[in-house]
Formats: sequence, structure tokens, C-alpha cells
Amino acid sequence: MIPASPAPSLLGTLTLIRGNPMHRRDFLSAAGSLAAWAATAKTVLAGEDRLPKKAVVPDWVAYPEEDWQTITPAEAGLDVDKWNAWVARQKPSGNDSWGQNPKRDFGVVVTRGGYLLKVFGNAECKVQCASVGKAFTSFALQLAIDEGLIKSADDPIRDYWTGEGQLDAEHKRMDRGLHQSLTFFHLHAMRGGFPISNGWYWSKKQDVPDWAQWTGDPTVDNYTHVEPGKENRYSSGGRWRLSQALTAVWQRELKDVLDERLFRHMGIQADDWQWATGRELHDHRDWYPGMPGYGSFCDPPYETGGCRVQGGGGWVSMSASDLARVGLLVASRGTWKGKRLIGDTPLVRGHAGGNSSLMDGWSDTMFSWGQVTASGISTKGLNETVIGPVKRSATMNRRLRDADPQEK
Repeated sequence: MIPASPAPSLLGTLTLIRGNPMHRRDFLSAAGSLAAWAATAKTVLAGEDRLPKKAVVPDWVAYPEEDWQTITPAEAGLDVDKWNAWVARQKPSGNDSWGQNPKRDFGVVVTRGGYLLKVFGNAECKVQCASVGKAFTSFALQLAIDEGLIKSADDPIRDYWTGEGQLDAEHKRMDRGLHQSLTFFHLHAMRGGFPISNGWYWSKKQDVPDWAQWTGDPTVDNYTHVEPGKENRYSSGGRWRLSQALTAVWQRELKDVLDERLFRHMGIQADDWQWATGRELHDHRDWYPGMPGYGSFCDPPYETGGCRVQGGGGWVSMSASDLARVGLLVASRGTWKGKRLIGDTPLVRGHAGGNSSLMDGWSDTMFSWGQVTASGISTKGLNETVIGPVKRSATMNRRLRDADPQEK
């Protein structure tokens, strides 16, 4: 069984600096930390031992129905003075997301034990939240393993999809050259040898590693340039390839997979969120007006088996409130109301977005966090506010029974 203590989450790695959006250099240092962790992970990503029958979730954890149940800091088991001091240090404001969010809308939702603690801005704020959606792609990978469609994340992708007749160049095929040893986990952990993080940077010859073969065309250059596993490299291009492979494996659109297997059980309706396709990213040069051509690394295929390829590099639009629900699933180690929805492995973790967005959850404290385009806010010091478990009062128990008659 996976140990109870969680592996390092991206929240600890991708620090959102107060008052400033996370910059490209933070992406790169974060990628190195994630890949280093992934390379030393002891868990073998295959087999029934990765699907424990029962997660270690405290009995005081609740799960929201249509709305979150609110809780006071004292009821949440927090030191009230430390909590108030933490809140006072936060100065959130809207990030314009490289011109994509001109109104500077933002929202942050903080929960503990499945109860709503604090909202900054608008909890229903829904702006495309950059790389946060990378976590959703990893969920689709874990679900494919749970379903038996993929035996192990360490399997070569070529055993499941070669891209023959779909990828737009012979050298990109999964059964050619360096790709032959490329695994699903390599792409998840940013160790696949794909060098492109951003088509705009790439076309300007910015942020090009010395081991890459640069032509200046992000579409042409989106392939494995170095032996998989050798280099740590934050790559949205590699994650795009992962989404293509997973769409071929599932023979379904990945959003439909997540809606059916996860979100409909969690109170997140299919119409409540969107996941952009690679074709949209590639064809809309001004997806991020401040980074024209950002998505030009998204190469064909844009459909496989009649299913649109979505996500990969991120590009989810979901409210801060619903992102916090997903964070609660992460904190609950893949369970919801006592039912396992997804395997408990390092693939099921949070992720930050470069436009100051974030989804994450922590099983040691049972905080969950949903953040959409909010600069000037940080989780630093949040864990230090905890002094005990959530204390359910008679009023809280009554509210829970009214919301869910099965709640004890």
C-alpha cells in the first residue's frame, strides 16, 4: 500500500510569489524538482498494490453536496490567531493571464476536511487556468491503468499507440528512434526529452536547451530530442503528446472520461467546466495575446478515432470552487465519500498554472485549495495554523444530515 504521507506536491514546488505571477524560470526549477522526485519514486506504477481498498482518510472529513458547508476557524481545528494572521498577509488580485483575463477576475477557495473556510474574490470565477490542467491529464493516465487499458505507467507508449498515419512526420512516431523507449511516466514526469515549453519562446529561440535540435518551428520540433529519462525538462509539448496517446488508448475524449469516472460523483457537472483542444491552441495565435503563437507546438493529430484531443499542457476552465473539490479528491487520496474513484499513486497530485492558478490538496492536514488567476496569495504558513482535527458541532452535524441524509 502507498504510505500515508503524501509525496511532495506541486504546491510545495511551484511557489506563487506574493504580488507576482509565476514566471518561466519558476516553471523550469519546478520541473527539475518534480522530475527528480519522480525518478526516485519507489512505487511501481502497476499492479493491485497500487489500488488500496481503503484510503487513510480521517473520519471527520465531509464531502460537499451542491454547496460547501461553511465552518469557522475554531471548528476547523485551527489556531484562530494564527489563521487570522495568515489571512491578513494575503493581498490577492487578478492576474491578466498574458492578456487572456483583461478584467483581472480571480477567485481562491480554501477548505479543510471538506468544509469551506475562506473565499478570496469570486468562488465561481472561471478563467482558463494554464498548466493546472496537466493534473487532469495525469488523472486520465491513472484511470487508464485502473481500467486495465494500460498495464503500467512504465510501459513504452509504442506498445499502445505508434502514431502511424496520424503524427505528421516519420521521426515523431512512437516506434521510431528515441521514442521507442519513451514511457507514459516519462511524459508525466517531464523526462521524455521533449524540449518545448512554449511555442512563442521556442520560435524566438528563447529557453532552448543545448541538447535540442532547433529549427525555429515548434510544430516540427515537438518530439523526443534526447534519450528519455536523461534530462529534466518542463515541457507542455511532451504533455500534449501524452494526451494524444491517452485519447487513442481510451478511444474517448478525455473530458468525457473524467466526467464519467470522477467529476459526476463529486458534484461537478459536465457543463460546469471546459477543456480546450490542441487544435484551438494551435489555430488561435492569440490564445495568450501577450504570447502570440504560444500553442504552435500542438502538432497533429487533433483527433484520433473521431475523438478530439484535449488538454495535455493544461487549458482547463473550471471555477475556484470546483478546483477545490478536485483538491479534496487529491487530499482524500482518490476517494470520495468512502468510495475509491481513482488509484492512490503519485500520478494523482495537484498542479500550478503560470497565470497564478492552482489546484491541490494535502492528506496530512486535509486542506484543499482552488485558485484561479490570483496573484498576491501564498499557502506559506497555512499548515502552521493547524492545532487539531475538525470539531463537528451538533449544528454542523445537523447541517450535514440535511444536505446528505446518509451522513452519520
